Amino acid sequence: MTPIAHRIPPRHQGFTMVELIVVILIAGIMSFYAMGKLGSTGDVNAQGYADQLASGLRFAQKAAVAQRRPVYINIVAASGRMYACLDAAAGCATPLTQPAGGALDISAPATVVVTTSAAQFSFNGLGSPVNSSGTNATATIQIVATSSTGQAFTVTVQADSGYVQRI
Repeated sequence: MTPIAHRIPPRHQGFTMVELIVVILIAGIMSFYAMGKLGSTGDVNAQGYADQLASGLRFAQKAAVAQRRPVYINIVAASGRMYACLDAAAGCATPLTQPAGGALDISAPATVVVTTSAAQFSFNGLGSPVNSSGTNATATIQIVATSSTGQAFTVTVQADSGYVQRI
């Protein structure tokens, strides 16, 4: 009788070549699909711009209330730029300064299309939106950021209260 330690195993267990090739093919297909999803940042860019825009509008409204003076909001839909001023001048002679420094000036990424119902409005000293004609806004102001895939992200400014909401 031979001891157990000297017995030769009947066959080494392992993966066959076919099994390895199938696993590699499945991993390749899954990574190809994942890279396509990771490479498409259009929706993320549009959502990030809408969030940044809502935050900037909230800050402008709070600045108007704190300083008890109008803060003018200008939206250039063609370039997706939003900037806030302390004056109504066309070139924005006195920009609103952010807490971290620098003018409050937000630009959309190139893949984001911006549309708005009001290209210029202001927040009065009470935080209510005012039309460019100088009267209180009677309709909700909407700013829509649309991604390259067609996903739309909307920022609204309520006419009566000036409440800024990102939908």
